Amino acid sequence: MAIRAHLTRKPTADEIAAAGQKEIASRWRALTAGEIFPARADETSSEGSVIDSMTPTLSALRVGIAPRVSCAEGFDHPLAEVLVRHGCRTVLRATYVDPSGTLVTTLGVAVMPDAKRADGAETDFSASLGVHGVEERYGVRAVPFPGTVAAGFGDSLRQDFSYENGHTPYLFFRSSGWITDRATRLETVVVNTFAFARVALDKVILRLATTNEPCERRGVKC
Repeated sequence: MAIRAHLTRKPTADEIAAAGQKEIASRWRALTAGEIFPARADETSSEGSVIDSMTPTLSALRVGIAPRVSCAEGFDHPLAEVLVRHGCRTVLRATYVDPSGTLVTTLGVAVMPDAKRADGAETDFSASLGVHGVEERYGVRAVPFPGTVAAGFGDSLRQDFSYENGHTPYLFFRSSGWITDRATRLETVVVNTFAFARVALDKVILRLATTNEPCERRGVKC
């Protein structure tokens, strides 16, 4: 009877939470590359619906998805050192352009062993790279795709860097610039110039870091 009760009992809250954390940590393997990086990302309202057609929207169009590489290869060296020191496993990358075809961004996801080490890496950014290092100088390396509008996008064309951490096993980065070489790097980029890149990264974060009820997620049994 005791064995039967153990096999049929409902999971505890701690067990459900642990299952949810495990599912998030393995999501980068469970999802396809196309599920992680959607072909198109559109700005949505706070309710989650696409903004009214009468309102100008921000969109990002995927150019290509890069093969996985090591964190040492996928990020600028000073940033890569911090990530590797905290156990970074791999980096997922894709490149997007805005509808006008003049702006481009490479998104990068650093896959960490767990949320604690992801938080630790973020804390170490300022100490190792300077207060604004990951916002002004270092980021995910650009991925060009031959034969596309982003064929010439290289590291030297990056003008804007950003990253986010949702206290999950992932750190999310974007490095953005103009399709054509502007000769010199701007000291200050006008706010929201690369807002389309934020829209694209928000969709990636939604795919990898959504923390809804664990029992409602694919692959979790409660």
